[in-house]
Order: sequence, then C-alpha cells, then structure tokens
Amino acid sequence: MSQPENIENYLTIGELSRLTGVTTHTLRMWEKRYGTPISSRLPSGHRRYPREEVPRLRAIARALESGYRASRVVPESLDNLQNLLNTNNPFFEKDTKPSFTDQAILQQWLDGVQYFDDQILTHGFFDEWGKNGPLEFIIKFAVPFVQQVGMLWETGKLSVAQEHFASERLSDFMGAQWRRMNERKEGKYIVLSTLPEEPHHLGLQMAATVTALSDFKIIYLGSNTPLKDIQATVDQSGAEILGLSISNSLPDPRIEKNVTQLRKDLPRKIQIVLGGQGAPNTIPGTLWLQGFSEYHSWLQDLRNT
Repeated sequence: MSQPENIENYLTIGELSRLTGVTTHTLRMWEKRYGTPISSRLPSGHRRYPREEVPRLRAIARALESGYRASRVVPESLDNLQNLLNTNNPFFEKDTKPSFTDQAILQQWLDGVQYFDDQILTHGFFDEWGKNGPLEFIIKFAVPFVQQVGMLWETGKLSVAQEHFASERLSDFMGAQWRRMNERKEGKYIVLSTLPEEPHHLGLQMAATVTALSDFKIIYLGSNTPLKDIQATVDQSGAEILGLSISNSLPDPRIEKNVTQLRKDLPRKIQIVLGGQGAPNTIPGTLWLQGFSEYHSWLQDLRNT
C-alpha cells in the first residue's frame, strides 16, 4: 500500500461505502480475499481508496443483486462488468441458477409440492443436506426452491395452499436441523427475529441455519415480534448481536422506522445485522449483509477476531 499523492482523489472507507452501497465490512473482506479495492495509507496509518473505484464498485453491486458470485465479479474491470450487465454474458454463472442435475432434483421437489407429497420433500431435503452440508443446501437448493415456488404461485401454477405447504415443510425441516446443532452450543448469544407485522419467517430459518454453523447460541424469536420484546430479549440475554430478516412485504418507511427505533433503543455495543430482500443498507449503526454466503463469512470472521 503506497501513500496517495493527491488526497482529494481518495476516499475514506466510510465515504466509499456511502457512494457505492457496499458495506465497509464487505469492502474490507473483498480487499482481503480478492485484493480489491486497493487501498493506500496516509502517514497516520489510515486507509484511503481511489475515487475512481466508485463506478466499478457500483457495477459489482448491481451484478451481485442479479445473483452473480462475488468471486466471479469482484476482481473484474469496469468494462467487463458493464459488458456483463448489458449483455448478460454467459461466461458468468449465477448463484441462483441451478445446474442441470440440481434442477432435476428441484423439479422432483416441485412435483412433490404439486401433489402435497410430504415424503418426496422429506427424503429430498435429507438427501441433499447430507450430501452438501447446511450452507450449500441453502444456497444450491433451498433458495432456488423457494424462488421457483414463488414464481409458480405468481403465475397461477401453484395454489396458495401448495405454496404454504412447500414453505412450511422446508421451514420445519431447517428448524429441526439448526435447533439440534444449537443445543450443543455454549457460546455467546445472538438474537434472531423479524420486525412487527412481518408474516414471513422462512428467511429467518435459513439465517438461523447458517448461524448454527458458528459459535453463537441462537435465541430465535420468529415472525411478527414487537419491538419492545426484541429489545427486552437482547437486554435480558446479554446478546451481542441482533439479526433481523426483512422481506419486501412491508413498506420501506415502516421498515426504516422500526430499525431506526431499535438502533436508538439498544446500546451502541449491540451489533444490528440486516438481511433479506427488504433490508435497507442506509441506516446508520447497522450492518447490511447481502446473501447467506456473506453472512456466513462475516460470522467466521468474528470467530477469528
């Protein structure tokens, strides 16, 4: 890391985060893993990042939102990223695009949903969990399965009852798995919850499954939890982290109001982590993580610090 010559052309990591929508934690993680964005050091020892990196990092953020792997897009140049975003270059493989074999498995599960066949789903979930492990099960199968069920419901090919059957069966399965792992934990507490009036809890179950791979012991509050109860649980348990799963079913102003209120009411030492399709990345004092891979990496980094 060299000292920057023209300081006005460089940004602090906080400024870079605000201009690109990429969290400071993610920027540090990318620099550590992929060697980019490259920082320079001031005589004081503080890092600074080139302002010219802003367009490239914004393009990376858009590619990640489309489902591309960080390992595939973070090291790329701005020209390559623009080509990817403009032409949907097939060189890149999306996280959410299953392989031919994986799609065949998912189709079996969808057939099971069609006929309310609990046995197909139960055996299928257990098989792929055993073959792939919890994290890969979520990324390769659970997330695409939920997405495909949602699309089939939206197009009228699945009924509300079938969509509920699929979601509840997957939720029950993952809940049983992470709770079994959680029983053996003796680490620090992490509270996992949704916001008030949030009807969806499947994303929270997935987050709990990923959390169970860490040293933290989970306190799971589920869906539609009042703010005062979330705060009381964090206070009484001595938890150091509050994880919130936020879907896009609630209006943005209500989400921002509730998260801001929690940040105000909880001590600053409590880390508030946000995830899910409706999670805002602009609330001061909170950490927004994109996807379960990034959440898992963040938890692993905590263990190593």
